[in-house]
Amino acid sequence: MGKSNFWLKAWDYPINGRQIYFSAFLIYFVPTLLSETTILSDYRYLRLFSYLSLPLLLIKIFLLDHWKKKDLVVISLLLILGVIVWRTVQYADLLVIAPLIIGAKGINFRDIVWWYFYLTTIIVMLVMIFSLVGIIPNLIYHSSLRPTRYSLGMLYPSIIAAHYLFLTLAYCYLKFGKLNVVDYLLIFLGDCICMLLTNTKLDFAATLVIIPVMIIAQRAFYGKKFSRIIVAFWWMAVPLSATIMIFLSYFYSSSNHILRKIDSLFSGRLALGYRAFSKYDINLFGRTIVEHSFAGVKGLKLANGNGGLPSNYFYIDSSYIRMLLLWGFLVFLIVIICLTFIAIRSTVRKTFILSAVILVSSLSFMFEPRIIQVIYNPFLLALLSDSYFISIDKEKRNAKYKD
Repeated sequence: MGKSNFWLKAWDYPINGRQIYFSAFLIYFVPTLLSETTILSDYRYLRLFSYLSLPLLLIKIFLLDHWKKKDLVVISLLLILGVIVWRTVQYADLLVIAPLIIGAKGINFRDIVWWYFYLTTIIVMLVMIFSLVGIIPNLIYHSSLRPTRYSLGMLYPSIIAAHYLFLTLAYCYLKFGKLNVVDYLLIFLGDCICMLLTNTKLDFAATLVIIPVMIIAQRAFYGKKFSRIIVAFWWMAVPLSATIMIFLSYFYSSSNHILRKIDSLFSGRLALGYRAFSKYDINLFGRTIVEHSFAGVKGLKLANGNGGLPSNYFYIDSSYIRMLLLWGFLVFLIVIICLTFIAIRSTVRKTFILSAVILVSSLSFMFEPRIIQVIYNPFLLALLSDSYFISIDKEKRNAKYKD
């Protein structure tokens, strides 16, 4: 009788949208993050498992979220667009990103960042430990042009640096209003360690930028006039950085001394972007482009033993150029608008934290392909979720009394 009552209670237990969303988030997040490690040699089954998040997200969106009919039409069109681009490009994140953003309606964004921060920290730390004790491969990259680089269980060293950058941004979001000198010193120390292990200069620089940006954002948050004047322009970061990167890459010429110097500073991103624009036109729904990178065991063989970039190396690192050429003009436009809107909303509400996060992220997006990858960048999910920082007075109270 006791067992019968238990199962009856379990059957009648109420399920809400928050439980469904975070179940889907977990199902998608963990296998997707693991697919960027050296734990397995074949990641097809991990990807297939991550797709189980889709029906859960669709149930929440269409059955639990109570959208208006006209909103559901727009949502359906966006989901169909995601499917079309996914089928064209064969890039799994494009299938899931729209349901994750739309399904975040009614979810406290702080909870999303909390889940992202602790899941990523735990998994990345375990992967690093497993690689150091020899359970999984630690890919080591040698080059005559730069110091030895370690992947620490990831498919490529820069993945560690990218995780550190976005984990730092997540930490700053969670602790915004109470960040202090100790936090900034720890951020700097961790960034230096990342640089020593991975020699990822651009992520190192972007992470350093976090410190002055957060200092100014917190001063603006507490009403300092000069800081508020500065942060009032941060909402322009994404469209401005996208325009700069696309313009410089499209008009790059190795015969131009200034552009060649900028390309060297950007670790060859302009030359690769120019090569991409030379080979491919912009279209509406994207295309499949065959790339050869240094990631993974095959990439390691390609990278080691070469004084420079081998002739068959080709990878579009810039998120902006990647969106434009691989995923199409529509996806490019939608993502730029969404990120800009999040930054504008943060500025208008005088909360500033998300505009600060997106400012730093925009620098990374110029050189790294992480813009819609939730395992790195969860901040796109702020678009429709419930803002933890909803008004200046409430923000100040929450920042003072909560982590």
